[in-house]
Amino acid sequence: MRIALAQTSPISAPSGPAALEKPHSSSPFPTLDENLVGAVKAVEHAVAQKADIVVFPEYFLQGIANESRQYLTFPAAHLLAFIQSLAKRYNVAIVGSIVHGALPLSAEGQSFPASSPFAHIPLSCTGSPRPTKITPSQLEWAKFIEQNLPTTEENSEPVLKNTAFYVEAGTGELKGDYVKRNLWHPERDYLTAGEEEHQVFETKWGKAGLLICWDMSHPAAAQALADLGVDIIFAPTYWLATDSEPLIHNHPHQHNYETEVVSALCMVRSFETETVFVMCNAGGDEIEGFMGGSGVWAPLRGCVAKMGAAEGVQVVEVDPAVLKDGRKTYKIREDWSRREAS
Repeated sequence: MRIALAQTSPISAPSGPAALEKPHSSSPFPTLDENLVGAVKAVEHAVAQKADIVVFPEYFLQGIANESRQYLTFPAAHLLAFIQSLAKRYNVAIVGSIVHGALPLSAEGQSFPASSPFAHIPLSCTGSPRPTKITPSQLEWAKFIEQNLPTTEENSEPVLKNTAFYVEAGTGELKGDYVKRNLWHPERDYLTAGEEEHQVFETKWGKAGLLICWDMSHPAAAQALADLGVDIIFAPTYWLATDSEPLIHNHPHQHNYETEVVSALCMVRSFETETVFVMCNAGGDEIEGFMGGSGVWAPLRGCVAKMGAAEGVQVVEVDPAVLKDGRKTYKIREDWSRREAS
């Protein structure tokens, strides 16, 4: 199984209404456009290295959607459709997360525009250049946003759902999705925690499941997937080196404390659930707080590969057959199942 860790640096729109990010663009969603172009480049790079699966960070297309940026979630279905088209074109599975939103109250009785505002973006970096003039679909979306901006009250309500996905190679089928259940406390102001039970889905390499970022700090989340027989856990992540500030500065600590915490969590979740654990974090400029550290962990292998802080795409090869020997050696899953049955 060849896994591409697409450690991108998601662009976030300026906080505030949509008009603040459009002074130099005819697009209603310039931030989403740029992140989609980055995703296309990452997929092309991964496929050139014969990747089977491309795993992106959390928020890789929308950036952070708080502080009056709910409008970025309006075309979520079209973002997913774009990713499905990439999976079809390049015959590669794709994992990531997309935040889905609700219609604002001002749009009661309406629906989101049916046409995609991203149809102008080529599925190949060597394809036709993007049009410089606004397309009819973009114009329709621009008018919709202008007429249906969420109110201040709506922007303060946690109605958004951060949803991880696994899109199948070749067919573009949505094989599995999962709404983040364990929200990092600042996210609780604008995201709604998922309530659906964890699920696993079949892949050619075994049963797979999804977690998102802060879920990895809750052992029960990974254990719920293990109880369902999961073999591979994918965890799109957006964890910054500044997340423990300011209180961490009250105490002596390693300069790479945050990275070490994430790496340790991934290793422990892999070991205790006897799974291949794949975590892809956002990367970028360390001055801006990005720390990367994306990697793959497995029993008997430990950290198979781990990236630094910079953006990039790294392909990691791991054989899920290692899980058979890991489970035979440690019998953690066997002991847990016996305990649950008694």
